[in-house]
Amino acid sequence: MKRKIILIVFCAQLISCNNPSELSKKYNCPVNKSEKTLSVYDFKKNFKLDIITNWKTKLYYNNFESEIFTADTTKQLTKSLILVASFSTGILNIDSLFYRRVDSILKKNNLQIIDSGNQPYQSKPTYWYVAKGVKNGFSYHQFNLTTKRSENTYFNVYSEIYGDTDINERICETISLIEKVEFLQ
Repeated sequence: MKRKIILIVFCAQLISCNNPSELSKKYNCPVNKSEKTLSVYDFKKNFKLDIITNWKTKLYYNNFESEIFTADTTKQLTKSLILVASFSTGILNIDSLFYRRVDSILKKNNLQIIDSGNQPYQSKPTYWYVAKGVKNGFSYHQFNLTTKRSENTYFNVYSEIYGDTDINERICETISLIEKVEFLQ
């Protein structure tokens, strides 16, 4: 009987690990390729991010935010991915004022939304978008996901994708990394 229960639990975990998120489905992301990763905790120990071992990573914090900045510096900028994940203290409401602020920031940075949605992230209210523009003389895409974690905390993650090749693949790589985020509080 004990073996049957263990087998059922194991099978349930195996199935749930391969169950793609709505974002993964939207971008037709392949099942994760297995790369060697290292668990990195933000400075204030709010969340853990599994990062590919050869990526360069820095931590940042202040009174309101704790951030992990990581990038694959082994590739050219137009083939690489820059990822920034932060846990912030503050009130976040995903409402019309929030959308106006996002639009204002994008307009200021000459970025135009090409795709967006409100699929939940880890069962929490979330807004995500992909924007396109030019930055530092390069064609540039930004994937951004913001989710409310509690009444006075929120999580934001964005990736910077330079160049015009493998955009979808790098968005999928971003999604794969953020799907493994573990919140510690």
